[in-house]
Amino acid sequence: MTYTNCLRLSTIKYLDLLNDVPYNIIKIMIDEGDDEETYNVEITDLESDRAGYCKTQFKLTLPVNISEGTLPLYVDKTFTSVIEYNNSSYIAMTLSDLKRH
Repeated sequence: MTYTNCLRLSTIKYLDLLNDVPYNIIKIMIDEGDDEETYNVEITDLESDRAGYCKTQFKLTLPVNISEGTLPLYVDKTFTSVIEYNNSSYIAMTLSDLKRH
């Protein structure tokens, strides 16, 4: 089974996927967006070396304003986060809900 290819901002925040994203990008997402706005993501399961744990990689594609002037110029940048979690945790249940059937 594969995962969905987009996540709501509320899910991104719940999974703590914004840790490696620069503050200025997060500020715009939080200030201008709402929790229902969706962002492109590629989700891949990885091997975990700990018994009873899972590891998942998320590649978030976010619009980033690269202009220095008054008119915004957006480009898509990809940020990668990897999380490891207990296979019976709420995170595991959330990721199970994101799988396409």
